[in-house]
Amino acid sequence: MAEPSLNFVHNGLRSTSKLVVLSLVAVALLLLDNRYDVVKISRNYIGTALYPLQWLALQPVNAVSNGMVFIESQQNLSNENKMLKTQNAQLKLQISQMEVQLKSVVSLDHLTQLQKAALPQAQVAQIISNDSNPLADRFVIDKGSHHQIRQGDAVSDEHGLVGQITSVQPLSSEVTLITSSNTVIPAMVMRTGVRTLVYGRSGSLDLRYFPANASLLRNDLLVTSGMDSIYPAGIPIAIVKQAQSGNGSPYYRAQVEPIAQLHNSNFVLVIPQKHGQTAHYSADVAVTNRSSANHE
Repeated sequence: MAEPSLNFVHNGLRSTSKLVVLSLVAVALLLLDNRYDVVKISRNYIGTALYPLQWLALQPVNAVSNGMVFIESQQNLSNENKMLKTQNAQLKLQISQMEVQLKSVVSLDHLTQLQKAALPQAQVAQIISNDSNPLADRFVIDKGSHHQIRQGDAVSDEHGLVGQITSVQPLSSEVTLITSSNTVIPAMVMRTGVRTLVYGRSGSLDLRYFPANASLLRNDLLVTSGMDSIYPAGIPIAIVKQAQSGNGSPYYRAQVEPIAQLHNSNFVLVIPQKHGQTAHYSADVAVTNRSSANHE
C-alpha cells in the first residue's frame, strides 16, 4: 500500500525538477540572446527552416479566407448584374414610352396642320377606347354631340380616310372603320379621275367593279370622289398593290391597301358632312399623305 504513495511523490518531484530546469534554460537563453549574436543567428536559421511548415499550416486558413472573399465577390457581382438588368429594363421602358409620346405628338401636329391647311371646319379627336379584339372594326373617340359631332361624319388621320361616325353620345362617339363589311365609299383613281366604289371586307378593302377598259396601275392612289354628302373629295383611301385585267372578265382583279393607320393612330380628324356642298380635301394634301404612307 505504501509503494504507490512513494511513486506519486517521486513523480511529483520529477515534474517540479523539469519545471525548474526548463525555467533556468529559458532564463539562460534570454540572457544569451540579449548578449550574443550567435543565438539570434541560430534563431533566424531555425525560423527559416520552420517557414515551410508555417506556410503549410496557413494554407487551409488562406483557402477558407480566399473562398469566402470569392463567394462574397460573386454575390456582389450577381447583385450588381440584377440591378443593372433592372435599370436597363426601366430605361428601355422609358425610351419606349418616350417614343410613343413622340409619335403621338407628331401625329397630333400633322393633324393640326392638315386641319388648318385643308379642313378648318374639322375637329381633332383622341381615340379613348378600342375593342378588345385588335382587328375590330370600331373604336371610340372623346368627342360627341356636345362638340357638334353627328352620325355619318367622316373620320381620317393624317394619312387618309379612317372611317365614319356611326354612334354619337354627348361626350363620345363610336367610329366604324372603312374596312367594315358594311362600308361602301365613292372613290376615284387620282391619276385618271375614273370613278368607282371601294368596299369594306372584314378587315381589308375590296375594289370589286373597276372596269377592265379603264386604266388601273400598281401604286395608283384611290381617293374619295365627293359624290356623296359624307366624304369630302380627295381624301386618300387606299393604294393599289396589284391590278390584273383580262381572262374574259369585264372587271379588274385588284388588291388595294388602306392608306390610314387604322389600328395605330392616337388622334383622328372628324370631318363634318356637307349637305348640298362638297368639302374638298386638296389634291396637294392627298399627295403629301401618300408620300408619308409610302415612307412608313
